[in-house]
Amino acid sequence: MTKLTVDTIDQVIEVITSKESTRLDLAGVDFIDPYSLLLLALSLRHRENLERPLHVRWPIRKDVQGWMRAMGFFAEIDDQKPTLLSTSSRSPALQPITHITGEDSVSRLVNAFNRRLHERYPLTDEARNALVKIMFELFQNIPQHSNATGEVADPYGLAAMQDYSGSIFLAVADAGIGLARSLSTREGFVDPSDASALNHIVYDGMSRFSDPGRGGELRRIAQLVRKWDGFLAIRSGEALLYMDAERGDIYDAPYFPGVQIGLRLPQRVFGIGAAVDNGAFL
Repeated sequence: MTKLTVDTIDQVIEVITSKESTRLDLAGVDFIDPYSLLLLALSLRHRENLERPLHVRWPIRKDVQGWMRAMGFFAEIDDQKPTLLSTSSRSPALQPITHITGEDSVSRLVNAFNRRLHERYPLTDEARNALVKIMFELFQNIPQHSNATGEVADPYGLAAMQDYSGSIFLAVADAGIGLARSLSTREGFVDPSDASALNHIVYDGMSRFSDPGRGGELRRIAQLVRKWDGFLAIRSGEALLYMDAERGDIYDAPYFPGVQIGLRLPQRVFGIGAAVDNGAFL
């Protein structure tokens, strides 16, 4: 495997979470997207918490290891840290891994992410408003839902962002209770499967709150992803939803706790090119 992406990271999770595995070979990896980087950090922490040693061979490419370092990845794991390669050429991190610890930190983090984007891109007001709303929705999902039952001591919420040729990739992840457990706290709602929970939340706009007007955030983001020709991946428990402009399907996935979201949007969303239509959030 040479690339850790939405399409391949579950193969790595299977190795990390397996009781039989003792080694993880990432030496040949030449690309990692932010979604996979956060899942790699969370799954390795999960393995450490189980006190089952795992020997990791890290990417040998200097630019890849340099980017992981710039993103703050190695600060998130306590075991098997590599002897970091010295390199003067590293891919710049747009927004390194940042912790989301509570609702009171969301505004500060959104402003920090927004500032990073503004430093690199000439954002229009329309683009800024649309992105700020998306980041608020995604970041608030962690303090509001990742520990809705009160059973997780630390959901360990993370966010990161990276730019590529023609697009920006935003990732948010936690190791909380997951969407199905959160949705099951809704009064009168039968415990759903992970796939059913994803379907209800993304396509029906359902949330754990039965009050009119509550919920619907991920559905609105999914609508914008299709309108803007981007892609959205939402992973929770044993289910993964992948959506782009042409399709939206839910797949089986190896179990991992919490919710992990990857969102990639084209540059025009950032005011480079066509105007932004953010009507779904009005």
